[in-house]
Amino acid sequence: MNVASAPSAKKRTRVHSGLKTKLIGMVIGVGTIPLVLAMMWSFFQGNESLTQVIGSSFQALAYETSTKIDLLLKDEFQKMRHWSSHPTLIINVKEQNKATSPGPADSLKSLIEPPPTYEEILENGASRVLKNFLRDDLSSVDSTEALFVTDASGNLVATINDYPDRDNRERASWRGVMEQGLSRVLSGLIFDKKLNNYLFEIAVPIRTRDQTRMGVLHRLYSAKTFYSPSIENILFGQTGHVMLINSNGVVLDCPILPTGHQLTEPDLVQSVTGPVANWVETQSDGHGSDRLSIIGYSPLAATNQIVVNSGSPRLYTFAWQSSEELFAPTRKLRIWMAAAGFVSILLIAAMGSIGANRIVRPIRELQKTAESIGRGEAVKPLNIKTGDEIELLADEINTMNALLRKTFTGLEQQVEAKSREVIYLREYTESILMSVPESILIFDANLQIEYANPAFEKIAGLKHADYVGKRLQDVPMKQHEEWTFLAMELTSYSTGQPPTLHQTQRDAYRAKDPLAPATAHQKEWQPTIKLGDLFFAYQFFEMKFKEKEGRRIGLIMKNITEEKKLLDQLTQADKLSGLGTLTAGIAHEMNNPLYSIMGYTEAILDNSSEPKIKSYAQKVLDRSRHMSNVILNMSGYARTSEKDEDQVVDLNERIEAALDIALLASYSDDIALEKHYGELPKLNAKPEEIQQVFLNIVRNAVQAMEGKGTLTLKTFLQNDNIMISVRDTGPGIAEEHLTRIFDPFFTTKEQGSGTGLGLNIVHKVVEKYGGRIDVKSQPGKGTTFIITLPTASSQVDATASPPQSEPHA
Repeated sequence: MNVASAPSAKKRTRVHSGLKTKLIGMVIGVGTIPLVLAMMWSFFQGNESLTQVIGSSFQALAYETSTKIDLLLKDEFQKMRHWSSHPTLIINVKEQNKATSPGPADSLKSLIEPPPTYEEILENGASRVLKNFLRDDLSSVDSTEALFVTDASGNLVATINDYPDRDNRERASWRGVMEQGLSRVLSGLIFDKKLNNYLFEIAVPIRTRDQTRMGVLHRLYSAKTFYSPSIENILFGQTGHVMLINSNGVVLDCPILPTGHQLTEPDLVQSVTGPVANWVETQSDGHGSDRLSIIGYSPLAATNQIVVNSGSPRLYTFAWQSSEELFAPTRKLRIWMAAAGFVSILLIAAMGSIGANRIVRPIRELQKTAESIGRGEAVKPLNIKTGDEIELLADEINTMNALLRKTFTGLEQQVEAKSREVIYLREYTESILMSVPESILIFDANLQIEYANPAFEKIAGLKHADYVGKRLQDVPMKQHEEWTFLAMELTSYSTGQPPTLHQTQRDAYRAKDPLAPATAHQKEWQPTIKLGDLFFAYQFFEMKFKEKEGRRIGLIMKNITEEKKLLDQLTQADKLSGLGTLTAGIAHEMNNPLYSIMGYTEAILDNSSEPKIKSYAQKVLDRSRHMSNVILNMSGYARTSEKDEDQVVDLNERIEAALDIALLASYSDDIALEKHYGELPKLNAKPEEIQQVFLNIVRNAVQAMEGKGTLTLKTFLQNDNIMISVRDTGPGIAEEHLTRIFDPFFTTKEQGSGTGLGLNIVHKVVEKYGGRIDVKSQPGKGTTFIITLPTASSQVDATASPPQSEPHA
């Protein structure tokens, strides 16, 4: 054993100091420290001189721009003062002041003559003068957003457009002129939501000859449009430009930053808002960079005297250039000065690389071999002969590789087989879930969606990324209230409580049955939910997993829309059959005494000569005939006697008769009637049927208003059609009920207060005569029914082939 170990010991002794010797030899060749120090000293000297020159140039540029803007604003103030002295403006303001503060003699006139409307203000003489001013002002017409005049009370006197309010007493410019006594007002930058633009305002007083302030002339400018000709044309280099800011750091105009942008660096704003023109070095530039910048600035001396009196921030110009472009000459100087030093460093590096190659090349080979082993790849044994520690490391890697290949060969085969089995099972399960038509969702222990099949994505209109990892109530879907209810059911299930339908869910998905007993509402309902026009039965189920993997809950939803429609149709047919039998018997028993009343009434009409008695008897006969027709409609479910022939009907008279009957039992002094009857052609129809249509609609309107409100009735001709409009000011009809109000047995009234047949009868009668009925409703504002009937000329085609009525029991 000693003999075998001798060669190894000898080898370690031979390579003990080889790598160390090579590294020391490479370090000795490095001598670049003096060269680097010389380069740095030269660079800082040149950079300081160049900074002084650039800063002075930026200061002069900012001062020149501020002077130009000062002159521009001074010209605007002179122009406004000249306009304010126009006689027409003074006369209009004086008249407005007199109208808003009338004396005793003018009190009656002010009550009779209302204040001018907005349209009258836009067209008065003062407004025309303002428009002429703006048309002749070619320099600022594009930047002007509003030009208007207010009186001593802040009321609008004249304007060029509909921007200003009628009352301007809260406007800061008006208060500055009229209350603070300022002769000139220049507002700060204001964002106007109406114009979606940043504006500033100039205001000057309108004076009488004795210099009494009687009103204010206002002019609003778009800051961007007004300042840009003086700012954005001043460019130098690729990025150099001038910008206008205020003392709060808000940008008024800049070729790069938007108007209204707030500079977020308080130190920068404080540095560039000094009392006199100057330049500074800052660590930020206001344009998003935190590199060293040189900025020249200058205050608008004349303008700032005005804005300070107006309580607005002071204005400053700001000359800037990006750091990349600004210090490009400095970088170029540094490159040229360091050229010789870099050449020397490259020569030193080339000499060092020759010696380093002997170390780097075998180390790279060791690295690649180690990476291949780590990936499980087969590698050839290393053959490195460097005579140092690297050769010893290569031998150890060869030994380790041989042992690893022998150990992991069997494991690779087992892992590969198991992986194929897992992939097959996963694909098989996903194929089943994707193929079933029912919607399936899987929730994790936190009730967050972990999986959903394509059927769910189809009904929800979502993609995988929209719902995975979210709770059901947090997913943005249509019918959010229904999905939130399902989330509540899921929470109940997860805590061990059985799912129960919420009260609003039960009521929303079934029609009210006026014939059903009260106990029918207390039966158990199947767990169903409505999504749009579809009904789904749903069920939660528990999923079994290992304890470490946590609990899972599943939800399956089956579309039962067709089954529910069929069930509703069968239930409806059964109701109609029973109702027809019942009402036929009632009608038979009621018609016998009614015909006797009608016979006696006709006898009174024939035998009485008293006009008053005959009038009352005629009314009794008309009401009896109407009642008879109602009984026939009830017994035949809107089926009138075929023996009665059509007559010429005056629709306005029938509306009056229906209104008389509808208000007879529920008349209230609080119901206001508005009637607008037009001249209508006669209609060929059964009078009782037409009157029944109007009676049902008017009665519903009166009941909806509960005796308080306005009932408006209109009749008119439109495109050869007769139009009848009945509008009430009741609570209106909910949007979800609008599509069902004409269905039989559908009613929103309480149990026992309605049968749900009135509007259905109206709909069938109107369609019988070739017409249509439309309804418009706003919750809280009222409901309007509009009936359209063809005239007698267009009714010929409709009566030639009357619409087929639905079969009834």
